Amino acid sequence: MDLALYFSLVVFVISMSITPGPNNLMVMSSSMLFGFRATLPHWIGVNIGFSLLLLASVFGLGGLVERFPQFLWVVKAVGALWLIWMSSIFIRAAINPKPIDETRNDTSRPFRIHEGALFQLVNPKALLMTISASGAFIALADAAADRALIMVPTFFIFGAPCGLLWMAAGGTLHKFLGDPAHARWINAVIALLLLFTIWVVVSG
Repeated sequence: MDLALYFSLVVFVISMSITPGPNNLMVMSSSMLFGFRATLPHWIGVNIGFSLLLLASVFGLGGLVERFPQFLWVVKAVGALWLIWMSSIFIRAAINPKPIDETRNDTSRPFRIHEGALFQLVNPKALLMTISASGAFIALADAAADRALIMVPTFFIFGAPCGLLWMAAGGTLHKFLGDPAHARWINAVIALLLLFTIWVVVSG
């Protein structure tokens, strides 16, 4: 295996995983509302779904998207609509901030494992990351199975902890949401990050 190429993969994984995106912003907001421990199933589901998406990409999903480019636009559109809906929640919370106990209701809850995994199917950043990685690092190994054995653990080892950092940030912000003044600014910043993410996803 080309160690220089593998090091490039590690840098790619960390840089893409640590930056704002649907998964990171969602686990952070979940950790803010429900706590770090309650958000762990969401984080686990994200990594399961992402790993399966990466496997699919290594074994030919990228070629399918090239053949049917409209599929990528559908994913972008659905993902953008989801993010717009999420950002609207934070915008409303910023305009009319409430203590965290009033923000939650009887029907709100964190994502379960399968929900976090299924969301990857409409997560444009995850799709672009996996397709880009499977194409850019094809020289890691001749056989697709060997590339999968290299890439999937690498994404988990170096990428998954980035989500934990966002969750930890959300858990830290949790205590500030009890103050409406703090809650206003926190919700406004998250809404702006989500809107920026929509722009990156749609224009990418």
